Amino acid sequence: MRRKFNPSKPKDSARERAISLLARREHSYQELVQKLTHKGFAKDEIIESLDALVEKGWQSDFRFTESWIRHRIQSGHGPIKIRIELSQKGIAHSTIEQGFETIESDWVELARQVWTKKFRVLPADWPEKAKQIRFLMYRGFSSEQIEAVFQLEEQSTG
Repeated sequence: MRRKFNPSKPKDSARERAISLLARREHSYQELVQKLTHKGFAKDEIIESLDALVEKGWQSDFRFTESWIRHRIQSGHGPIKIRIELSQKGIAHSTIEQGFETIESDWVELARQVWTKKFRVLPADWPEKAKQIRFLMYRGFSSEQIEAVFQLEEQSTG
């Protein structure tokens, strides 16, 4: 249900809007800047509001990074794709690396689960193997992780 415009109701401040967004899920600092700018708030008001939220611990790029990594692992994405997505969301490289250090994940096993869900059987020929490799690379797994998946599958079936 959409709310109707009420001219007598005062407009939210950038701080209130940011708090409302953060109440739903974690956001990166850059995401909040983009969303608040899109809503028409002044750049100075946005920066001042967000800096206050960071100071109070209500917004944290590190917390956002951990949350994003967990979410993307559950969605079956590999470390390469997750790093790229976080970089695009304005997260510093050092924060991304700290996030990966705090979260334990067996990337080869995750790649194997993703591969099994999609293909289930080893490729019969090179074009089929290339297709499976491309799929796993698109999902963000390294060539070493992908090769390990095929080796594990060959050992378990052979």
